[in-house]
Amino acid sequence: MKNKSQLSSSVFLLVLTFSFSVSWATLLSSPGSGNLISCLQSHSNNVTTISQLIFTPANASFQPIWQVAVQNTRFLKPSTPRPSVIVTPMEETFIQTSLYCAKKHGYEIRIRSGGHDWEGLSYTADVPFVMLDFTNMRSIDLDVEKGTAWVQAGATLGELYYKISQETDTLYFPAGVCPTVGVGGYMGGGGYGNLLRKYGTAADNVLDARFMDVDGNILDRKSMGEDLFWAIRGGGSSSFGIVLAWKLSLVPVPKKVTVFILNKTLEQGVTEIFHKYQYVAPNIDRNLHIRTQVFAEYIGNTTKKTIRVMFEGIYQGTTDTLLPLLDRKFPELGVTREICEEIRMVQSTLVFWGLPSSTPTEILTNRSAIAKLNNKSKSDYTRTPIPIRGLKKIWRKLMENDESALLMINPFGGRMTDFSETSLPYPHRAGVLLQILKTVNFNGQPSDTTPTSLNRVAWLRSLDALLAPYVTNNPREAYSNYNDLDLGVGSSNYEQASVWGERYWKRDNFKKLIRIKAKVDPQNFFRRPQSIPVF
Repeated sequence: MKNKSQLSSSVFLLVLTFSFSVSWATLLSSPGSGNLISCLQSHSNNVTTISQLIFTPANASFQPIWQVAVQNTRFLKPSTPRPSVIVTPMEETFIQTSLYCAKKHGYEIRIRSGGHDWEGLSYTADVPFVMLDFTNMRSIDLDVEKGTAWVQAGATLGELYYKISQETDTLYFPAGVCPTVGVGGYMGGGGYGNLLRKYGTAADNVLDARFMDVDGNILDRKSMGEDLFWAIRGGGSSSFGIVLAWKLSLVPVPKKVTVFILNKTLEQGVTEIFHKYQYVAPNIDRNLHIRTQVFAEYIGNTTKKTIRVMFEGIYQGTTDTLLPLLDRKFPELGVTREICEEIRMVQSTLVFWGLPSSTPTEILTNRSAIAKLNNKSKSDYTRTPIPIRGLKKIWRKLMENDESALLMINPFGGRMTDFSETSLPYPHRAGVLLQILKTVNFNGQPSDTTPTSLNRVAWLRSLDALLAPYVTNNPREAYSNYNDLDLGVGSSNYEQASVWGERYWKRDNFKKLIRIKAKVDPQNFFRRPQSIPVF
């Protein structure tokens, strides 16, 4: 029996050894990437393990691994450039090795935590590149007593929310409502959500970071210095290096919050209601956040269109407190007790993602259960209310669309007025009334290049032009996490780069980011379209 067991073990080890030999042979045979693979192998302690963490187009699993976190499906087409190599590290030393080998052999690096880069810049490039995919580095270490969390870059917001909710109902983190957004890149652009008016941006609530610079040094807040720590919280962290983990400050929330959803149409006076919304929502009690979504749609089975605005509210308190507040400040909205629901904060994330509050919260951790996007988007900010005549122009423009368009609007004010626009690189602070996301989808189309898809993009750009008189100017502000290559990609000099850079960060912040970049990455290794440039 013992000899049989030994024989079985020997056969298993022989098969295992052969399988890894085949794996390495496959990797090394990949056109153009053999030197890089050899470098990774020679500088790693455990060759057997890393063969399971590196993928080239010669691997059968390469395409599924690349595709699984392509969150905007318009990039799932044969013409989209893929990485030369995908690296899925499990620990920090292998990231150091990958950085060293990529630099040595002339590859750029793209960093993907959740894959929600709206222009696909975390997983595609027109040059040979290594994609660092953080899918294996997603630990979340909570300290409820201190109200903090260390979160690795590969964790998603949904995983963070679920983890918090399993330990407490009276703490949360002020970030967005899309569960599959990766924590690593999200904080790097500022990050906003339903707690924005109460607690500011996600980046405002970052306490520390583990960060790898271009030389492979692992830094924390103290060792990197306040300038770099400032830059990576809103200035696009991947321009400066690799975020490994963030230390977050959790914020207090009540055990139950109140949510409501109601729709108003043109026939119900929505133009006047939305006009007042612009005055009320940014100035009302900080505990209340009312998001709106605007659609043009047909009335029943008729050929006549209307505008429908969905008002989605979340209040950090009870229905009994919310209703008198709205009766005083915004009675025209018509919120009643019947449409209010008191739920846990984690359930509100489900509701704002379009799911019933009764949906099991485990879905927040199921990356494959959350629908992906298929769209092109643009962003704007307002600092003065859009007049009724302007709203009517926007409504008419929406009615020209083929029902592929959506406006999603979030009010600012509240806590955001307490920050100067230079407190972090994210500058959209005091004075901002609304953030407007404009998007068209490519649903029903095989790609984003069909005549119908191209017409939708052309319509979006014409809407963008129509909005110009009603949104911010000099600069016309835009949100860097909603990156938009239509704004420009030139970076040979400040004049070129300012065309898009000042829209994302404003002049003072953009110039400061450029100075910091020159110090920490003078050779501009960490680069991509619209990254912080070096001149």
